[in-house]
Amino acid sequence: MGKHLIVHYGELGLKGGNKGYFEDVLKRNLMRVLRDIGVKTQINYILGRFIVRIPAEFDEKVICEAVGLVAGIEYFLIAQMVELDFDKISKALVDSIARIKDGKYETFNVRIKKSQETLPFERLKSEKEFGAALLVNEIDLKVKMKEPDLPIIVECFADKAYIAFGKKPGLGGLPVGTGGKLLCLLSSGFDSPVAAFKMMRRGARVDFIHFSGQPYSKKDELNQVQKIAKILTKYQGESKLIVIPFGKIQKELSMNTGVPKKLLVVLYRRLMLKIAEKAAYRFRAKALITGESFGQVASQTLKNMVAIDRSIDFPVFRPLIGFDKREIIDESRKIGTHDISALPCTDTCSLFMPKSPEVAASLEEVLEAEKHIDIGGIIQESIDRQMDVQKLS
Repeated sequence: MGKHLIVHYGELGLKGGNKGYFEDVLKRNLMRVLRDIGVKTQINYILGRFIVRIPAEFDEKVICEAVGLVAGIEYFLIAQMVELDFDKISKALVDSIARIKDGKYETFNVRIKKSQETLPFERLKSEKEFGAALLVNEIDLKVKMKEPDLPIIVECFADKAYIAFGKKPGLGGLPVGTGGKLLCLLSSGFDSPVAAFKMMRRGARVDFIHFSGQPYSKKDELNQVQKIAKILTKYQGESKLIVIPFGKIQKELSMNTGVPKKLLVVLYRRLMLKIAEKAAYRFRAKALITGESFGQVASQTLKNMVAIDRSIDFPVFRPLIGFDKREIIDESRKIGTHDISALPCTDTCSLFMPKSPEVAASLEEVLEAEKHIDIGGIIQESIDRQMDVQKLS
């Protein structure tokens, strides 16, 4: 009776009276990714799950890749729908043996999930009988009750049975768009793309601001950031990439005789946050995101982070603060940004840097140095005349 996509959510099911709102946003996000690949059938909500009929001509792999981009999904199934009848379910299972053998599995089990009070057959007994039918018909796999290579799932609800051979993990988290808008300071490195993704997965819609080393960095720097931003945009449908040329600002500060060279790293970061704060207000973001990890580089020591934080009166989220570099790199592989971040690149982090940056800056020293910098003029020039805004989808 045709293939169906069955989508199960996790955490948003605990939202109580607000659950309907979260379900609506998840449904819209799911509809968006399916329409992007040409699936335009209706999405139905039945007993805590979304059901989508899949046209016969569609490649399951393409559908799985699309659904895998949607935050808020705990897991999903590609299932065959049959009548809620023991014999018809058994026949459908036996008819699928050839397909099962193509999968290179060694173990299996059968589990029946029900979302209604009664079934026309006894659940535990039928699980054993369905498994026995497969064994009799030479499925050539061994039964394994826990964590088999192939879990065969029979979901029973609304007078139908849905047979799935394995379940696909989703991104988990909450649907993008349920948590407001944030602005992420994005570079071509490993850290900030992972930080942006982490907040998307918690329901935020994220725009990006990149402080380019132009005119002193190569064009590949901006190209790499654009590619990373486009990968991240797949998880939310659309976004903005705000580019601020920062190389000239760095050079001017590095040549400013009133500015101690050891404080340059902290001063650069404070200026970035000040400019990003103004951009956030303009584009209605409620907080900033950075990819900082505690103690990883000179600007991320405790005292330096305190001095940098004091530059603005605006929330700054640091979702990677307790991650080490290996964990971050592993996450970048999962979300698809690793290979671009691994490319050699000259960006603002390597331009006009002091030989021995301060690792324990005092706020008093920093504020004294900033008296020699036209901070207001730099911010106004960056936002009003230098800022370039690119829309991505």
